[in-house]
Amino acid sequence: MRWRSAILALLFAFSPVFGAEISSAGLEEGPLRQFYQDRHGALAWSGSAKAKSDARQALTILSQAAAEGLDPERYRLFAEGDDAFANDASISRAVLTYMRDVAVGRPELRAVDNDIALPQRAPDFAAILQDALTRDRLAETLKNLAPRHSGYLALKAALPHAGDKADIFAANMERWRWLPADLEPGRIMVNAASSELEMWLGGKLVLTSRVIVGKPASPTPILRAEGAGITLNPPWTVPRSISAKEILPKLKRNPAWLANHDMVLLDGPKDDPQGLHINWRAIPAGHFPYQVRQFPGPRNPLGQIKLELPNRFNVYLHDTPDKAAFGRSRRQLSHGCVRVEQILPLATYALAADPIAKLQIAQAMESGKTSYLPLSKKLPVYFLYWTAVPGADSGPAFYPDVYGRDRRLIAAMRPAQLRIAAVTPPCTKG
Repeated sequence: MRWRSAILALLFAFSPVFGAEISSAGLEEGPLRQFYQDRHGALAWSGSAKAKSDARQALTILSQAAAEGLDPERYRLFAEGDDAFANDASISRAVLTYMRDVAVGRPELRAVDNDIALPQRAPDFAAILQDALTRDRLAETLKNLAPRHSGYLALKAALPHAGDKADIFAANMERWRWLPADLEPGRIMVNAASSELEMWLGGKLVLTSRVIVGKPASPTPILRAEGAGITLNPPWTVPRSISAKEILPKLKRNPAWLANHDMVLLDGPKDDPQGLHINWRAIPAGHFPYQVRQFPGPRNPLGQIKLELPNRFNVYLHDTPDKAAFGRSRRQLSHGCVRVEQILPLATYALAADPIAKLQIAQAMESGKTSYLPLSKKLPVYFLYWTAVPGADSGPAFYPDVYGRDRRLIAAMRPAQLRIAAVTPPCTKG
């Protein structure tokens, strides 16, 4: 057995299958190395009738990768002549790459945009493959790695008839792979591309609502957060970027602008909280040295209800006094946060539809005072981006790629020219 380990070590050192080819496929050598270490260097795809049958099954599934919206070229095998170990490793590398790609997506594609914060799954694909071979369940295992979400399955079923929209289907299928294998039965899901929200409780759809999401210049990110509580009559702490870009020019024209809009400087002069005597014209454009807060009231853009969602983007769901904007067909209008048309029923459902909680909401809203109601159980909220959404009978609905996410993802998904580095032989001179 020791000679197998020695050969395996040489393969990792000098074979393009274990070197440049792994890099070109985007697969780290770790899973491949682990797979053969677990097998003590034994071949997986030749040497017996069963191994050869497994290889045929694997190659058949790899050749059908396009049915999952994947590029079959990524799983192309590179023959190494009569080198049995290198050829065996070539199949293993292709299978492990496919397993990762179809189950959780390609890491480099998730990194195309820098505002994606979904939990990343990291299954032990080497162990899963070894178990599948041991239990003679290779085809079943590889088939079951793909997402089982109804949205993914519907897009997959429609993919053979997608025509010039095939790339859009593939991009949306890739984003489905970034989600947990099982979505929580109680959750909120926002689709920024369609500007729509769904609320699910107990695995059933209980609420839909139009929403207003981020402008193309300030897109709503793709993330998962957890609702912690409901703030009623919330104050608005203005992001400094908004203060610098939008409020400062208004103050330069009218120093009483903050006072006229129920706003104060949290860290401004103690004797001048509304900045009436600050020389705003002396402050450079694009710079705002204070933190602005707006009191609750009819002018407050958060309206009367805010669902608190701790996350690094400071994105949340909230009410708005501007109800007319929900009637627009294009509702990418905000700075990134999401305004919800049906915010009151959403808040009520979030509080477990408790009649007492509903009364508390009504009383707090009427009082005009800020109050906070914690959720008895944290509520997952997903901010997503579906430009192709399966329909019931009329086929998928398509939405404009307002943020350019499809365009960037599709460009990154297209196969690049494979550049295989030549293997440099070891130096024989002293």
